[in-house]
Amino acid sequence: MSKSHEHLPSFPSLLAVLGHLEAAGYRISKSKIYRDKDKNFIGVQPDGTVLETEVRAYAATLDRLDGTIDDLSDVHRRKANREVQLQEIKIQKMQLELDKERGKYIPRDEFESELAARAVIFDNGFRHFFQTRVATWIAMVNGQPEKQADLLADLIDGLNEQLTRYATTQTFQVMFLKED
Repeated sequence: MSKSHEHLPSFPSLLAVLGHLEAAGYRISKSKIYRDKDKNFIGVQPDGTVLETEVRAYAATLDRLDGTIDDLSDVHRRKANREVQLQEIKIQKMQLELDKERGKYIPRDEFESELAARAVIFDNGFRHFFQTRVATWIAMVNGQPEKQADLLADLIDGLNEQLTRYATTQTFQVMFLKED
């Protein structure tokens, strides 16, 4: 490199420029870039290097295969963006694992088992409630329709009691027995 441009960003050759422009999504070929060099559309230094400023100016005259580009670092920017996205995904995954360890989440199969267990408790609670209270209800109304309000109030109390038990965060252990 000559002393006048050694501190400026540059590409080592016209072929390196071609590779970079192709990777950045520009519609370019080897014959085109060499024709454009001969027409002085892109300047090449005496030592064969090409200044980045020359490449930027030249790239502005080219068509892109997939839209527009702000500058020549597009490939690097896309790569950096993907790396950032990957890191964010890794962080989210680590956060989820940490939350699981802290008990904020449970595996779906455990959750579904818990719901099934609570449904069994809910069902059994109502069946027990009905079986133990049926005699009370019969005596309560004495076959008299005007006492239906008392029966309904008692049924609603039972429903509320079962719903409260169902909604609790208390842990239950339920054994499922296989019926033959």
